[in-house]
Amino acid sequence: MRLLAPSLAVLCLSAAVSIPAAAQEAPRFAFFSINQLVRSSKKAGAIFSELEITGKNLQEKLQAKGQELQTLQQQLNSPSLDPEKKEALAKKFRDAEFEAKKMQEDSQQDYQRVEKKVGEAITKLAAPIVEQLAKEQKLQLVLSDQAVQILSWADQDWMKTFTAEVSKRLDASEGTPAAAAPKPAAVKPVAVKPATPKK
Repeated sequence: MRLLAPSLAVLCLSAAVSIPAAAQEAPRFAFFSINQLVRSSKKAGAIFSELEITGKNLQEKLQAKGQELQTLQQQLNSPSLDPEKKEALAKKFRDAEFEAKKMQEDSQQDYQRVEKKVGEAITKLAAPIVEQLAKEQKLQLVLSDQAVQILSWADQDWMKTFTAEVSKRLDASEGTPAAAAPKPAAVKPVAVKPATPKK
């Protein structure tokens, strides 16, 4: 998930910079996973669900437009189509194609706007907890799952420990997220990013 890559990199580095490294000590670091936080924290999950709902709604609209195009194409290819009606139908098909392209562009912008908003909201809640926990554990570095694709092996239990504590503290903290939607069952990236209708 590329949801919070820039924000988390800054978040993790700020936690590391705020703790002076002791000379001669073995490095102390932890691993923070935004994917795990969204799955395990009710507050982060509720915020993230806005992005999932947006993606699902946009995808449904784009699929409906695709079905409309398919129906028009079938009508155009029909051997029983009256030649006098063919030109009007071809124009309708071209117009629908243009609308579908515009819908795809608009949907990507809408999805990215919500993605940014959700990412900032989760980072705003998690950043102070990550920093506080890093200080408590006297860490020098907190790695993010947004920037560790070079890892060839890691202890999975160890990798989950720090984020589990952030999740626990986040849900125990005062206040509720702006989006009080139910927590999603599973976090899956949206393959197609369709558009929100203009009102």
